[in-house]
Amino acid sequence: MKPVNILLVDDDEDDFIITRDLLNESDNRQNYNLTWCNNYEEAINAMLKSFYDVYLVDYNLGKYTGIDLLREAIRSNCTEPLIMLTAQGDFKIDEEAMKIGAADYLVKNKITSQVLERSIRYSLAHSQALRNLKESEYKFRMIFERSKDPMIVSDIHGNHYDANPAALNFFEMSREDFLKAKSTDFYPSKEERKKFVNSMEEKGSVTDLELQLALPNGKTKYCSVSSFLQVSQHATTELYYSNIHDLTHRRQQEQESVLTEKLAVSERIAKSLADEIQNPLSNVHFALEEMTDALNGSIEPVQMYIDIIKENCIKIDQLTTDFIASTEPKSLVFERVEVDSFLAEIISEAQLLLQVRAEYSSPAQHLYINADIEKLKEAVMNLFKNASEALPDNDRNVSVTVEHTSAKVYIQVKDKGCGIEEENLDKIFEPFYTTKLRSSGLGLTYTQRIIEAHNGSVIIESRRNVGTSATLSLPLADHLN
Repeated sequence: MKPVNILLVDDDEDDFIITRDLLNESDNRQNYNLTWCNNYEEAINAMLKSFYDVYLVDYNLGKYTGIDLLREAIRSNCTEPLIMLTAQGDFKIDEEAMKIGAADYLVKNKITSQVLERSIRYSLAHSQALRNLKESEYKFRMIFERSKDPMIVSDIHGNHYDANPAALNFFEMSREDFLKAKSTDFYPSKEERKKFVNSMEEKGSVTDLELQLALPNGKTKYCSVSSFLQVSQHATTELYYSNIHDLTHRRQQEQESVLTEKLAVSERIAKSLADEIQNPLSNVHFALEEMTDALNGSIEPVQMYIDIIKENCIKIDQLTTDFIASTEPKSLVFERVEVDSFLAEIISEAQLLLQVRAEYSSPAQHLYINADIEKLKEAVMNLFKNASEALPDNDRNVSVTVEHTSAKVYIQVKDKGCGIEEENLDKIFEPFYTTKLRSSGLGLTYTQRIIEAHNGSVIIESRRNVGTSATLSLPLADHLN
């Protein structure tokens, strides 16, 4: 067994002799090596360099005290145990020493060989347990801080106790704001929150629960949550340790894939129906022209009906043309476009034609994309038109924001209108799908085709009676460093 190296810090050599004799009385005296020093500076140097396994420190050290030495040792991250030696009746000193971090305290005139040895053994065991605990905490902290997945610590009421950098990035919040917020605020569906809490209370854990979270900045993210419940030592607090896996990108890819498949089907249907519709329409047009020439305006009521038929044939023909156009891949003529000036022109036109008020802040730097200006303008104007139709007469505000990464620019058009029912969100890009009167239901279909032809994507997020945001993602012409 490795001997225990002990340093006695005491300005009285007689106390060293007494302590040495007490250790020599022990049955395990061969396991102890006692050294003595009588000054503060030498003791601090030994502690900083971890020369000894245990320190016995007298309270009186000349101009310094044992409390001073203890404080300095704690500040210097001394991990070896320190046992305070005090005179009889110094209970305040004993209490203060234990609060600061002393492993134990002994009253000098009550120390026996057994008491001293037991205190040393206890202090060493306790110190080792603390070191093991700190090492475990350090390892957990390293995993917690460096994890790429968001991790948070909260309670049943949604109060936040901690969050790693990945979580702060996921929620797009500062640490201060996140700790003030509550998890309950992130659940747009109270049923999902209830389901999560019930599972934690019944099973003590949740595994890969998929849910939707609404961020304070208005964004919606999809994720899966795995959590476990940890009860504190005295059962005073129950904490939820949660790991979040961001599924937003995967969800968007799945939605884009479904929409692409639907558009491909629509394109095939459009091409097969085009001739079936347009050929009979051409024959009707021809017959109407012949009838008009034959009547030569002689029968006025008949002429009126002929005009009505003509007008509706023209509408059917235009609808068919629009349908085909909305499903066909777009042939584009690209040029280099500065995002800010492009948006400023569209916003000006939208405010004039659609009677909306756009809140827009120019991006901090010049961003460029390669685009077919006219077709991209049509796509963005469709978003303004949808926002305009969703807004009430007393609030015509639309916000336009621009964000970017090193490779993409994100243009968001957001309103606080009537919103879209959740069950209808999967249908909004389908040709002819609409919830509006006098709408062909081809606007978003056409917009998506144009954006895809620009190697971009369209994401629509909406909540009923809260509003809708449409985000266009487009590649930057020059990747930023």
